[in-house]
Amino acid sequence: MSEHKEAIQLINEDKEFNGGTLDYFSECVGDKNVGTGYHVISVFGSQSSGKSTLLNKLFRTKFDTMDAQVKRQQTTKGIWLSHSSYVYNSLGEEASSDETPDFFVLDVEGSDGAERGEDQDFERKAALFALSVSEVLIVNMWENQVGLYQGNNMGLLKTVFEVNLSLFGKSEKRHKVALLFVIRDFTGQTPLESLETSLVIELEKMWSQLSKPKGCEETSFHDFFVPSFFGMGHKVFQPEQFDNDVKALGDMFVDKKMQFFKDEYHTHLPLEAWSLYAENCWEQIEHNKDLDLPTQQVLVARFKTDEIATAAYNTFLASFNSDIDGKYSTMSSEELASALKHLKSTCLDENYDPSASRYAKTVYAERRIELSNQLDSKINETIENCLAITTKQLLDQFHKDVKDKSVKLSFKKKIESAHEKALKGFKDYTSPFAKYGFVANLEDQISNFETRISTETEELQERELDAIVGRFNKGLSNKLKESILRLLSKPTTNIWVDIMKEFNKFLDNTFSKYTDEHGNIDFQTGASQSKNESTAIDMKKNAWSFLDHTIHSHLTEDNAVDILRNIFINKFRYDDEGMPKFWKNEAEVDAAYRSAKTDSLKVLDALSIIKDSNNVEILVPENLIDQNAEDGDDYYGDSDEELGLYHQHRFSHVFSELQKDKIISKFKQFTDLTIIEAKRSIINTTERIPLYMYALVVALGWGKIMTILKNPATIFLSIIVLAGVYVIHKLNLWGPLYQFANQATGQATMTLKQTVRNLVLDEDPKPVSTEKYSGDLKARKEDPSKESTHL
Repeated sequence: MSEHKEAIQLINEDKEFNGGTLDYFSECVGDKNVGTGYHVISVFGSQSSGKSTLLNKLFRTKFDTMDAQVKRQQTTKGIWLSHSSYVYNSLGEEASSDETPDFFVLDVEGSDGAERGEDQDFERKAALFALSVSEVLIVNMWENQVGLYQGNNMGLLKTVFEVNLSLFGKSEKRHKVALLFVIRDFTGQTPLESLETSLVIELEKMWSQLSKPKGCEETSFHDFFVPSFFGMGHKVFQPEQFDNDVKALGDMFVDKKMQFFKDEYHTHLPLEAWSLYAENCWEQIEHNKDLDLPTQQVLVARFKTDEIATAAYNTFLASFNSDIDGKYSTMSSEELASALKHLKSTCLDENYDPSASRYAKTVYAERRIELSNQLDSKINETIENCLAITTKQLLDQFHKDVKDKSVKLSFKKKIESAHEKALKGFKDYTSPFAKYGFVANLEDQISNFETRISTETEELQERELDAIVGRFNKGLSNKLKESILRLLSKPTTNIWVDIMKEFNKFLDNTFSKYTDEHGNIDFQTGASQSKNESTAIDMKKNAWSFLDHTIHSHLTEDNAVDILRNIFINKFRYDDEGMPKFWKNEAEVDAAYRSAKTDSLKVLDALSIIKDSNNVEILVPENLIDQNAEDGDDYYGDSDEELGLYHQHRFSHVFSELQKDKIISKFKQFTDLTIIEAKRSIINTTERIPLYMYALVVALGWGKIMTILKNPATIFLSIIVLAGVYVIHKLNLWGPLYQFANQATGQATMTLKQTVRNLVLDEDPKPVSTEKYSGDLKARKEDPSKESTHL
């Protein structure tokens, strides 16, 4: 860090602000964290009054100064800025130690210069700018200017005071500036106290004559300014006195009792924000806009705190992406909550607070809240994702525990145990987030999870009830239906008593295991009593509906005729022991016919209406009637209102009278044919061959039979032939035997033909070789005409 850095022109003569001010600050302070530990001092006065010379001497700056031996002219143009950490004082180098704050000195272009002439616009703006950004404003004047109006710049000060009053008059926290009047070439002839009194009177009088805005009528000069006065000897004629006076003036800047640098004078902006603040002030002044310095300070504070907050949040995101994002699903909730808490506190306490707290407290606090909310939003998003993942895992485990068949517990106890386990797991997982302040209301989260798991529980209970109902319906189809059809296939007059006995037995066996000691139905699913009762009613409805459908679908007219036929046949053709009957006469046939027919028709009467043992019609309980089925045109088939008084879909009425007549008619046709066949069998038995005829045949043919039996050759030959046939048949030699016979016949035929030919031609017989025979045979097969030619 250089203590003698060259000055820069903060605002040039063309009224342009220097954009490189912040870089200049960085070069001046280096890596030092200045913060708000700096002071801005401005000097204001007439041209060529020695302002730059005083500053160079006092703060060891390097402002350009005028050489009076060459020409008296304007040296400082615009406003110049220089840095210093040194104050010339009576303590010497000790005042330039590390405890000395950083001073930024503004050398303002002198007023009443010949170069600008009557153009006082820049003078007023420069003075107002110096007043706006400085803690101490040094007003440089000669002793002989005291009491003058234009000479000591009272007119210019009045204008500046009016603008300052309009800017800060209504502010609750009024901006104060220390006015240090340095009276140059002070001879001491007039006491400094007298000059001070004269200047204060002039300033108070001037203040009273200001045009004050509404609400500031009662304000005084001292409400906004703290004046101080210091006399300084002539630099040329009293060089030693001048040097001592400069040291004494420096003592005032290093003496804390002088309180030149009070907190109410400071802008409370860090050094890196002061350049932005000064630039905004100059822009407002330059364009003659209303300059609201407190607002400018707030705007700068907001800009810088936003900048700091953005950088802090970006750092937070970088750490979050590297340490947490993509890994939080494998971290425990305690680890995740601790890591998130560390990132948040690091972002706020280490990355934001140290820099942002140097700005306006309200702005700093507001932006801190915004940053905290921004962090909470990202953290809450992560926590919500974790809770969603955990909720899914717990629900999946909940389903597995309920469906675990290795645990020998009832479904109700399983689901209660799984519910408790899942809820405990969720509470254990979320408690660290509540401990670190990420979950404001843990009860709401637990309540939401309980609602979710209750919904899953209800769905599982519903599925279990559906499974119970499904097993019940399957039992109806597999067990009850088989029993009913077995009974219906061989019905008796007590058919319905037997069927209802099987039906009630099936229901009792089903519901007995779900009935408690108080007679209440409990399917052990954890469902409510009303749900259990409604399910039981639905099951009974299904059972009665199934019974109704099974009976009516099986007992059709054709099936009824078949049933009656079977009953009639069993009664008519077989006796009580199941042995076939042999009719001796028609009277037995007629008696058996009447008995079998009567029994068959009794069964038909029993099948027609479903009754109990007391001959009372069996009806479906009113609370189990399926209203939807009742409202249909026909529950079991097409509408058949024309069939008679009763509708087929009514449970107890199976056959109407009209249907019974049709069944009896078809049954009678069968019985008539059966009795006719029975009576025919009696006639056939009567007309068979008498037994004495068989005896007569044996007596008359006895001689022939004995002749055959007494001839051994006949018997022996018969035995040989029969044995040969048996062997050929058992060995399946009929094919080879047939081929051998054909070859033998062919050979005999050829031999006979050759003998006949020899006799006709009177030639000696010649042996016929097998090869020649084979060749001739082949030739005849190829050309049958050759055989005819030979012959």
